[in-house]
Amino acid sequence: MSFDNEKEKRVLQGINKTFTADLQNRGFHFGIEFYNRLKLLPWWIHYQKGDTIESELRNNIFNVGCDIGLEHKWLKDILRHTVSEFSKKGLGSDYYGYHNIQHELEAAYFILLAINGINSSKTYKISQQETIYLFVAALFHDYDPLKEFDKPNEDSVEYFIRNNPKIRKYIRNAGLDLDIVMALIHRTAYPFEGKIAEYSKVKISQLLDNANIPRNNIQERDRYLKLGWVLSVSERIAGYALGDYEHAKDMARRNAHALGWHPSVINKNSVKYFEQMMMKEKDMFEMIMSGLSPTLKNNFYNNVSKFKEAWNKELDVRDLKKGTKLVFVIENQGELQERTLQALIDIRKSVPTLIQVNEDEFTKTLMHELAVLVTLRIDSSDGKIIGYAKGGPLEHYQLRPGTADVNYGSMNTAYLEGMSVIEGFWGGTGGHFLRIKFLNEAINNGYKFVTGYAHRDVILQRKKKMEMIEIVHKYDPDKLDYYRIDLNNSLYQKIVTDAYDLIC
Repeated sequence: MSFDNEKEKRVLQGINKTFTADLQNRGFHFGIEFYNRLKLLPWWIHYQKGDTIESELRNNIFNVGCDIGLEHKWLKDILRHTVSEFSKKGLGSDYYGYHNIQHELEAAYFILLAINGINSSKTYKISQQETIYLFVAALFHDYDPLKEFDKPNEDSVEYFIRNNPKIRKYIRNAGLDLDIVMALIHRTAYPFEGKIAEYSKVKISQLLDNANIPRNNIQERDRYLKLGWVLSVSERIAGYALGDYEHAKDMARRNAHALGWHPSVINKNSVKYFEQMMMKEKDMFEMIMSGLSPTLKNNFYNNVSKFKEAWNKELDVRDLKKGTKLVFVIENQGELQERTLQALIDIRKSVPTLIQVNEDEFTKTLMHELAVLVTLRIDSSDGKIIGYAKGGPLEHYQLRPGTADVNYGSMNTAYLEGMSVIEGFWGGTGGHFLRIKFLNEAINNGYKFVTGYAHRDVILQRKKKMEMIEIVHKYDPDKLDYYRIDLNNSLYQKIVTDAYDLIC
């Protein structure tokens, strides 16, 4: 090939470079997707056998969907593709954020139940085609694989849906207009007020233009806005109506992690969240709730009630703890009393960490002679246990998929499994000093490093305070990163010693 001038040559070189970079980028993402599939293989086997929460939700969706007239093969295929997409994009069962595949399936299942209930009334009816629109929108409303934060960005969701040929095919095969699906998803932006609502309304209007719905057809446009509102409220109710209080607390804790909240505000903000929905969106909330089964209604209101009880209990404890002396105790593993063990198990159940360990493993590592355990007690070394920091040799723990530690096998690293403090004692200095005491005990036991998982913002804040801490492995978008602390650093040892002197 000959070139007429140097400019044409440079242009062609630029095109080739961009094309090559695109292929490399695609290869990188293909590798990531393959890895995500591989690490979820044990879960996928159980999912196919029907032994997981996600497979139970899938079956429920299929049963209800078929009952209301959704086409069997289409429904089966789109559910399979959705679970596959979320899993290989890193939003599967091992994703520690709120907006994972379980939430997506809960939203899709609940919207079908809500539609059934709404249609049983005489005041409002949702057609078969509108049902399919709402179902598809619910199924993909959080599909944002490369999001920076756990909270999805609706523009990003739209980009990924439009650029996924299979999703577009399922939408087309159902006789739906992609622009209308996206209009419904944009209405799930939350909170739907202020600048967020203004932007979303402009976007929805443009999408309805693209769907050839005339601007003077106010009735049809308002209809889709209301359907989007049905979806928005339904997906926020879903998990709290379908699950028990343990699931509700797990959802609240994941949401708090995603938003960078301190645990001390979880109950307070959860109560505020429910009250705002029930008051500011009262008409839509009541329309949806009125059509639900007694079981789902009771489940939802019971969860709301328990969050209120927990918040009131926190307030009572905060009043009582004024002047209370906090005592930190290094527990002797060989002399761990039964009542101490039970107290720790009870705290773990009420305030579990994000990286959850089942009770058998919790007890097993707790009783090991090399375990490091610091308890937080009231008034004396024999007082009531209100919190703990627990860990031990790195080799005794199974790390999150994707984490590889070069020190594994060297027996020089203490893994901080987690810290838990009962409600009402959050927000003080107890948790901070529990961590410092754990680090001090790790130094005393001859460990060179301490590792664990924490929110990226928390790790960066500690770096700003001159802690010798590094992020070893990042996890996006949930930001529950694996860190390492170098206990050999003299500056860090001084930080630990100074803090230790303050609490002794």
